[in-house]
Amino acid sequence: MFLRFEENPNTGFVDDRVFQERSEPRVVTHVLRLRGGAEIWCSVTGLDAKGLPAPALARRVEDSGEGMCYLVYGHLWGLRLKDPSCSDPWSLDDPHQWGEPFLLLPADGHDLRLT
Repeated sequence: MFLRFEENPNTGFVDDRVFQERSEPRVVTHVLRLRGGAEIWCSVTGLDAKGLPAPALARRVEDSGEGMCYLVYGHLWGLRLKDPSCSDPWSLDDPHQWGEPFLLLPADGHDLRLT
């Protein structure tokens, strides 16, 4: 799988990456992240080339550095995450939200909520 990014206000510039796919993609709604010393379930979405929300996806991959894991990815602008206390719409200007190009999470899937 070839993961391509555009320079954008969500993640800046990120190099393209290649992963060996080991499963079909599934929509992911939340990921477990460490924030302020605690693990919390954060909402996640992908951002398309216009900065609009689009489903975030997860699939099992093999990565040369991580071994077998879940790759969580969005679209050309990567992922957007938000703190569970944030009920605001997705926005690049919201301080309770942040961008990530992609995430590599453990292969057991305990850090994901899939649909």
